[in-house]
Amino acid sequence: MHKKCTLALLLASSLVTVSALAQDNKQPPPRRDPEEIFKKLDTNSDDKISKEEADKAAFKMIKDHFTDIDSNKDGYISKDEFKAFRPKRPEGAPNKD
Repeated sequence: MHKKCTLALLLASSLVTVSALAQDNKQPPPRRDPEEIFKKLDTNSDDKISKEEADKAAFKMIKDHFTDIDSNKDGYISKDEFKAFRPKRPEGAPNKD
């Protein structure tokens, strides 16, 4: 009986240790390639994203920040504008980098 209790405690402590180590080793998700994202958003392959393309996009950030990303205000997002854009962090938000 004593051996079973000892074995159960050992097993339980091992599981807790493994679980704690797994949480410590979690890596942030890999960053998505901006070239690939741009290519998906540019549905007509004209090397720019129109407001219409942005509105149809699954990326809410593009819809919400279209005018901010379009830095030269020509009504399109170029690849350079897309790569250069960094959304502003809310004040007090932790830095992800």
